[in-house]
Amino acid sequence: MSDTVEVGRFGRITLPKDLRNRHGIREKTRIIIRERGDQIILIPVASYDNPTDALYASVKFTTPVDDPKAEARRLIRDRLREE
Repeated sequence: MSDTVEVGRFGRITLPKDLRNRHGIREKTRIIIRERGDQIILIPVASYDNPTDALYASVKFTTPVDDPKAEARRLIRDRLREE
């Protein structure tokens, strides 16, 4: 699929409605922006009604931590940066 959009004031773009619908993008959806060569890649970030449930068992700790939620967020953020 290929669509053309125009960059507006302040560098904003509007994604076509069918594209937003197919990828579940709605207002306040977070999007990762990556560069690969001369391309710009937009990756929608999955959102959950209860983010704690989405993280359950996704990170294994070898030693106890004071704030497991903060540590899980940090590890997932690091993993996303590596990709």
